[in-house]
Order: sequence, then structure tokens, then C-alpha cells
Amino acid sequence: MKNVVARGVAKLGLLAVMIVIAASVSANAQSLNYRLTANIPFDFSVGGEKLPAGKYWISRAQQSNGDTVVQIRSTDLHSNLARFTIPVLASAPAKNSSLVFRRYGDEYFLAEIWPMGSETGRELPRTRAERELARKAQDSGVAAVNAPAVQTITIQVN
Repeated sequence: MKNVVARGVAKLGLLAVMIVIAASVSANAQSLNYRLTANIPFDFSVGGEKLPAGKYWISRAQQSNGDTVVQIRSTDLHSNLARFTIPVLASAPAKNSSLVFRRYGDEYFLAEIWPMGSETGRELPRTRAERELARKAQDSGVAAVNAPAVQTITIQVN
């Protein structure tokens, strides 16, 4: 009886070690540890701030604090902001790094950031302005005729 219990405890311990190792390896591959560079061809909003079209760097706000706070900086250094993000999961790793935008008419909102090889992306919370546009797009009747349709736009980044 003692051998059966000891074997069970040993197997459970080995399983726990394997899970910790697998989690640490995948967490490193699924991060914004390295800066992404994106050429965004349209004006867009991030957390209530409007940014002009152009070339941007996307990375962690602070290298030591993980991916919770993301920094978005124009390469000409005119625009620089940091925003909190929420982790989102995919069923398969991203083949390329990408940015996902939600489009309402001619308004673009940065929605998600996906590093290459990652099953975990970062989602930016919707702002009040975006929630209002989304509500108008879902309303029926006369308001829906004038409301912009919602589209998802994905841009590949380096």
C-alpha cells in the first residue's frame, strides 16, 4: 500500500514539474518581449487617444513588468502612450505578428496585438466612443441605416 501511494505522489510531483517547465517556455514565446514595428496606413484610436497614420513600435511599457501594459510609440517620437491590456487566447499560435483593428465607418480602434508564435494576444478595452459606435451599429430600425457597419481589419507587422 505504501508503494502505491509513493508512486502516485511521485507521478503527481513529476507532472507538476512538467507543467511548470511547459508554462515557462510557452510564456516566453508568447510575449511582447521584443518590439513590433507596424506601418499603419490610417488614423486610429487607442484608449481614447487619436493617433495619425504612420510607423509605430509596439512593446512592453516596462521590460520587467510583463505584457499587461503595452507601449505604442511612433517612430518619429511624436506620439507615445501606454495602455493596460487583457490577455486573450487563440486555439493555435499566430503565424505572424499582427494588429487587429475594429472599424466603424472611417473610425479605426486598435483592438488586439498578436506576437508571432503566440497563443496569447493582448486585447485593449473598448472606449466609451467605441462602445457607442458598436451600439449604434447593432440598433435596429432607422438608427441602423445611418450607423456604420463593424469590420475587423488585420495588419501584419514585423
